[in-house]
Amino acid sequence: MLKRLFVSFVRWIGYDLGISPNQVTIGRLLCFIPGWLIWYYRYELAARFSCPWQVMGVIAILIVGTVIAFDIVDGALARETGQVSDEGKILDPLVDKVITYSTLGLFLPYIVKPIFYLLLFLDICSTFMRGSQGRGANQFGKRKAFSQNVAKLFFGLAALFSLPVFNLVGNLLLGLAAVLASISVGMRAVPQKWWTGMQVAVPQLITACNVGCGLLSIWLAFHGRFALGALSILTAMLFDLGDGAVARKLGVSSNFGKHFDSVADMVSFGLAPAVLAMAVNDWRPLALVLGAGYIMATVVRLYDYGRSKDITPAGFFRGLPSPAAAWLVVASVLFPVPWLSMLVLIAAAVLMCLFVVNWIHFNQIIFSLTPLEIFFCFGLGLL
Repeated sequence: MLKRLFVSFVRWIGYDLGISPNQVTIGRLLCFIPGWLIWYYRYELAARFSCPWQVMGVIAILIVGTVIAFDIVDGALARETGQVSDEGKILDPLVDKVITYSTLGLFLPYIVKPIFYLLLFLDICSTFMRGSQGRGANQFGKRKAFSQNVAKLFFGLAALFSLPVFNLVGNLLLGLAAVLASISVGMRAVPQKWWTGMQVAVPQLITACNVGCGLLSIWLAFHGRFALGALSILTAMLFDLGDGAVARKLGVSSNFGKHFDSVADMVSFGLAPAVLAMAVNDWRPLALVLGAGYIMATVVRLYDYGRSKDITPAGFFRGLPSPAAAWLVVASVLFPVPWLSMLVLIAAAVLMCLFVVNWIHFNQIIFSLTPLEIFFCFGLGLL
């Protein structure tokens, strides 16, 4: 339904109002400037109008968020009305970069500087390489831009509500954006015959990041950093989504990659959530037993997935996928009632092994949504 509304909106802009794609792009830049200034002078404006500075911050975020959301409008409008032009191909990415780095500059004190400068360098390289091996590289570039935009939202929310952990989420998303930007630039810079041999390692590198997040979560659990441990598992889920998507996009597959992915799932979505739940419950005997049961259920779930993949309907899983089960455990760990995580360990283990129930693949949903729909769902989740 949202997609139909979006198409109708684009047609209304192009055909009824007669606005060109380049005019939309320029309009985005002109609207962004007051939003940026409101955030920059939010304290002075709040004093001027006798209101909390957070009010000015919300206004600025709404303006800049609308400008970012309209990034998909100019491209869709150009394709719908047949107004794709060389000027637009230069103007649109230029405006995007001005908006992106002007916004990130507002949060520079909270951003890991090497990630920021690496992204800036990669974006400059990507601009000069535009058009080389375009389609595959552009797909990674779009996902990079999405990660950057969500990171900006988290930095803004961290400032508005004094939530430093959101700065960590923002930096993790910028790190993911740097990985995607590196792949995009690599696809443009490396000759095709070399890239064909190298690209099989790219999904495995993302899987290695998944394993690293799982091991980090275990280390944090042993040191009592439960919130950060939960965040590490959630970050591992992003990498778990990425490795398969990248492998399919590049058209590469290997037996080692399949086994490595299973090991990563076992570490990040089996062992790490169980250790986190056991640590939250002070390593009580009952927590150890339930944690061990959850780990065994994850092993059974992963074994069944490899054995029954050919007989499971396309786009579905038999039993609850291990990342979804880990999500349930992580959410329960963040509640102020420790014993709740033990109940969730039982429920998640049962759901993983309940093979008579088919669950729809998350990728079937997330990658069929437009960025506007994703922003809507994300905002609904925050509420």
